Amino acid sequence: MNKDVPDDDAAIRYYDSDYPSLEIGEPQAGQVVQLERMGILGDVGFYKELAARTGGPVLEVGCGTGRLTIPLARLGLEVWAVDVSAGMLAQLRAKLAREEASVQARVRIAQQDAATLDLPERGFALALLPFNTLMLIPDPDEEQATLAALAAHMAPGAVLAFDVMNPPTLPLQADRTPAPCEPRVAPDTGNRYVRTAMNTALDVFQRQRVCGWYDELLPDGTVRSSDFAFHWRMIFHAELEPMLRKAGFALESLAGDFEGTDWTVQSRRMVVTARVERGRVAPPPHPPVARKSGDRVPPTNAFGARCLRHRLHAPAGQGRGSDSCLGRETAEFPPPPSGGGLGWGHRSTAFPLADHAPG
Repeated sequence: MNKDVPDDDAAIRYYDSDYPSLEIGEPQAGQVVQLERMGILGDVGFYKELAARTGGPVLEVGCGTGRLTIPLARLGLEVWAVDVSAGMLAQLRAKLAREEASVQARVRIAQQDAATLDLPERGFALALLPFNTLMLIPDPDEEQATLAALAAHMAPGAVLAFDVMNPPTLPLQADRTPAPCEPRVAPDTGNRYVRTAMNTALDVFQRQRVCGWYDELLPDGTVRSSDFAFHWRMIFHAELEPMLRKAGFALESLAGDFEGTDWTVQSRRMVVTARVERGRVAPPPHPPVARKSGDRVPPTNAFGARCLRHRLHAPAGQGRGSDSCLGRETAEFPPPPSGGGLGWGHRSTAFPLADHAPG
């Protein structure tokens, strides 16, 4: 999640059902299809195999609720699990408490901002940024600072691995209407719920705001609604190698999925491995550049999606158009013209945004 998403944001509460684990708890019918639809079926297995070959200790930044952390610790590896969200880490701690003592002892949990990461441990053999974590750092300066901070914590020749979505396969223009997901089961209550989401167009920094709400059917027949919102930044193929090189990494491999298929522009994901360049000392992480109000950066606070729902369905003249959350943002931050070399203007409806997600 973004570092300013509040701990009571609905996306944190429903996270484990939106992005289920096949290794923690009892797998539910339909979860394999759900993970395949999002393009992340096999991601945990990919990172486990890499960690088994590389060895530990493992630095996992963007650990969330432990979807990958716990399987890694079960392998016998020491894992430093880092996340900026206290709400996510609270769920990780609750899960970890149900594990064997030996698994618990292998996990070190730290709540830190990835861009200013500073751990007492150094010399990691493997660092991971799984499941869109790099995208969820929506400031490009902070993205670069994160990569530099990781390099500073790693041994020479150590491996970095991460995966992000491939922008040309995603809707990059604003959604006109919210899109609901299929019904799911809430992780804490067992009640059925539906997640409804929509996104803005990309702004000049390649960012989108994703927002919406969850409707949970309660036992008494009433519906409880709660909002969510976050930003992510699309990272295009042409940016990857320069970003890595600047932070002190050499790109090792780029695949289009977790089975090692060659990447193409039609690939659902970009699955990356890189190594800390031997003999090269990565520059120390720089503090993020402070942006001025005149820089026209979209707001990154998770303001309520409920106003969006109200405005979407309001009668003409009562909040639609440029006065809506969506209208203000797309009017102020128009995307670059179509025809650019990085996929600007491309829109695909094959994989609706409601089926994609943060790490």
